[in-house]
Amino acid sequence: MESKLCKCGQPRRPGQRNCLDCHANSMRRNRPRHSELGELAHKKANSRSYANVYKRRGKLIPKPCEECGSQDTQMHHLDYDFPLEVVWLCESCHHLRHAA
Repeated sequence: MESKLCKCGQPRRPGQRNCLDCHANSMRRNRPRHSELGELAHKKANSRSYANVYKRRGKLIPKPCEECGSQDTQMHHLDYDFPLEVVWLCESCHHLRHAA
C-alpha cells in the first residue's frame, strides 16, 4: 500500500506525491520567473492574468462552450493583444482548438 505521507512527513495533497509546502518549494525552484519569460510567453501570461481579474470581478462572465454547449468552460484567447476578447470552450474543445 502506498504511503499517504510526503517525503517530509506531512500528509500528501489528494492524488499527488507531495504536500503543499514541498510542491510550492519545487515550483519556486523550477518554474521560470515572470521576468525570465520570452516575449510571447510574457504577453500570454499578462493577458490571462488580466482576463482572470475581470472574471473574478464579475465583469467577464463565463458562457457555454461555443462548440458543444457544455457549461464547464475555460477562456480561450484568439489574440493576446486583446485580453478581454475571449472564446468560451470546454476542456476537450479547447484541446481540439489548440491541436488544429
